[in-house]
Amino acid sequence: MNILGLDWGKAKIGIALGSDETKIASPILILENNGEWLDRLKRIIVSEMIGIVVIGKPVSLKGDESMSHEFEYFVRQVKKLGKKIVFEDERLSTKLAQGLMRDFKKTKRAQDDDVAATVILQSYLDKL
Repeated sequence: MNILGLDWGKAKIGIALGSDETKIASPILILENNGEWLDRLKRIIVSEMIGIVVIGKPVSLKGDESMSHEFEYFVRQVKKLGKKIVFEDERLSTKLAQGLMRDFKKTKRAQDDDVAATVILQSYLDKL
C-alpha cells in the first residue's frame, strides 16, 4: 500500500511518498500552504493510490502536544479526503532534515519541508 507523509507548516507543506512493501520514504513535493493545496493533495492521493496519510504532529521537546488552530484546520481538511490518517511525532524532523540536506550539499531552506516529511514518514514505516 502506498503511504503519504505530510509535514505541515504555516507557509509550506512538505510531502513524501512511501510504501509498506519497500518501507522506504522519498521526498516528492513542497506545496505552498494557500487555497490550492487541498486540490493538489487530492490529485496526488488519487494518482498515487494512497491508502494512509501520515501527518507530522507538532509536539514540544517536553512531549506536550502543541497543536495550533491552523494545524487543527489542516487536519480537518485532510480528513475530508477520506483516507486513514495516522499521526507521527515530528519533534526534530526539520532539524534532522536540515542536517541530512547539509550532508547532501542541499543548503536552501526552501527544500527542507519535503525532507522533513520524509523523516516523519520513514519514522512511521520503520515501526511497521
